[in-house]
Amino acid sequence: MTHKLKIKDSLYILKDVDDNYTFVSTATRRIKKFQVDSLVKEIINSLVSETLESDLINRLSSKYKTQDINLCLQALEKEGIIRRYNEYSEQRRYSKQLLFLDELTDSQEETLKLQKQIENSKIAVFGVGGIGTWIVNGLYQIGVGEIRITDPDVVEETNFNRQLFFDSRDIGRYKVDVIKEKIKDANIIPFKKIVSPKEDLEEIVSGCNFLVNCADSPSVVETTKIIDGYASKKEIPYCVAGGYNLHLGMVGPIIIPGVTRTFDDFINYQKRMDPLKKLEKIRDIKQTGNLGPIAGAVANIQVMEIFKYLTNKGKINLNRFAEIDFMDLSIDWREF
Repeated sequence: MTHKLKIKDSLYILKDVDDNYTFVSTATRRIKKFQVDSLVKEIINSLVSETLESDLINRLSSKYKTQDINLCLQALEKEGIIRRYNEYSEQRRYSKQLLFLDELTDSQEETLKLQKQIENSKIAVFGVGGIGTWIVNGLYQIGVGEIRITDPDVVEETNFNRQLFFDSRDIGRYKVDVIKEKIKDANIIPFKKIVSPKEDLEEIVSGCNFLVNCADSPSVVETTKIIDGYASKKEIPYCVAGGYNLHLGMVGPIIIPGVTRTFDDFINYQKRMDPLKKLEKIRDIKQTGNLGPIAGAVANIQVMEIFKYLTNKGKINLNRFAEIDFMDLSIDWREF
């Protein structure tokens, strides 16, 4: 099958002098500078729009050797300047995402393989509140093939300021049922189980290749320890999905059993670094305020970390976490 050739849509090409071109990837901010010859110039001018490779070679073969044309095309593809394409017609929903992935891969085949990895994923989300609803939405957007969600809570009016999918017509209905109804073309499998030592979560976890803990009752620490037990037994990676309090948000770590440091390491680090650890507790926190933009921002950063893990692209958030102060947008990364 003859491929189509095209200059990458996100590529910016500048000319310094006649034979010096600068190529800027607007997606990755990579800059490459090359001295180019007449063949390269003609290929670039010919690929303003998508062109059949055979047509391009036939057109240029009157002036250049076919072998030289093929070698030039291979070099331009290797440098990420042009790309061979098949039709993306079946992937129209993900066309923009595929263009993003194109910046991270060496071929269309690799791009489609990474997208297929996402679509073949089964991810369980525990807790669909201020963070969890945004996480579910993000996983749906990137194309995760099966999203299992569990939460025993029903919709309340106080949810509306920070949680997706819900409105006044949903009050009193189970959150998981509403979410499944609202995202009709997603493969959502709802459960109404609480994350508790007394609850059997085997059905939710079994077969998953990633877990996300957003359950915070009675505490994130307690629910994560329960999920960690399943994850460690089945060797499933998971993340402590971003928590937030007032103007602070946390981007939690991804923990891979047997590979990264453990959740216990994370908790022990937190305890060691607590500046108030030697003081006597007179009164504990009852509740804190929260805000939709913070919940959405933190959760979407967390989804990006999951995206990087599923595609194995970028620096994945292992053995570290971040605290973001949304009042001045400072970010404090901490290794543990």
